[in-house]
Amino acid sequence: MAIQTNNAWPAFPGDEQVEIASLDTVDFGRLLIRDPAEIKKLLDVCMTHGFFYLDLQTCKEGLQIIDDEQSVYRFMEEYFAKSLEIKMLDDRKSFLHGFKPIGVFTGTKESHKDAYETLKVKFTIETWNLPEIHSNMRQVAREEMDAKSELLPDSVKAKIELFDRFMGLSNLVNSTLLMCLSDALGLTGSARLEESHRRDQKSNTCLVMLHYPPTDADSANIGHNKHTDIGSITLLFSEQWGLQVFDPETQAWKFIQPRPHGHATINVGDSLRFLSEKKLYSCLHRVIPPTSDVQTEDRYSIAYFLRPENAAVLEDADGKSVAASKWHDDKYVMFGAPHEEQDKATILTGGMETILGRA
Repeated sequence: MAIQTNNAWPAFPGDEQVEIASLDTVDFGRLLIRDPAEIKKLLDVCMTHGFFYLDLQTCKEGLQIIDDEQSVYRFMEEYFAKSLEIKMLDDRKSFLHGFKPIGVFTGTKESHKDAYETLKVKFTIETWNLPEIHSNMRQVAREEMDAKSELLPDSVKAKIELFDRFMGLSNLVNSTLLMCLSDALGLTGSARLEESHRRDQKSNTCLVMLHYPPTDADSANIGHNKHTDIGSITLLFSEQWGLQVFDPETQAWKFIQPRPHGHATINVGDSLRFLSEKKLYSCLHRVIPPTSDVQTEDRYSIAYFLRPENAAVLEDADGKSVAASKWHDDKYVMFGAPHEEQDKATILTGGMETILGRA
């Protein structure tokens, strides 16, 4: 697929010709009103590719999250510009909270570590009332955030209104997708996908802000290694190149063209694939520097990971029953394992490499 042109979309950095993934676009506004044709389109892309663009410009909730996205970017630019010493004060030694420095996990190349730092924000969003967000629910969420304030960085607490709203709207988007998929699959009662994501149950759902600083050709840190996502649905915002998805038809990695200012990128994760009896497709993806292993600019992305309640039981890629919380923790451990250990197990890629013909 050729790179599509639009003045609002960034040009590819570099002169080389690159492979571009062909992604469908789903209209969030039409999903909100439960348009049958749009719900069918959603199911089709989740069963065949597991990756798609979501147009957020067709409803007031989408327009609000688009506006808040820019505020989160400005927050990230200020936060990640701080010294490592200052940022390490927010290191909570946790998979769910606080700062992670560069080089904790493996990178995209053998013997290399990852090239990104993150800040994670986790608080109980199960109190949000869907499909509408009421002021009393916001107050409950704020009270819970206050109760866990020792886990929240001071910089996040200073922008609590922004994160309160952005995470609530992100949850609205992902939960709407979940309910539409349940409708499309004809699920009822306890079999519905949202029944494994109940608001009154603890989960590992969280917001992750990622920063890839510039690197040179001699850097020991490169990209974000190939993986499938842990959870159910990932809502991703990024205005820059670097994200790739593996195309099973061509057996090649292809870049995903950034479409900022109105679109998010959505992908299905392992947990949703397992909960759907493997009908839905958890896509294999990675992040690499788009220019010859050199990151020439600061790259930022925002990911909201909707994950099942911790006690939900999944049947993993090997046919074994596992609690969602254990799958989450074990996969994070595998992110940091040596490449040779990662290649011996199915957990990092959710068993998808065998399905994709890369075993």
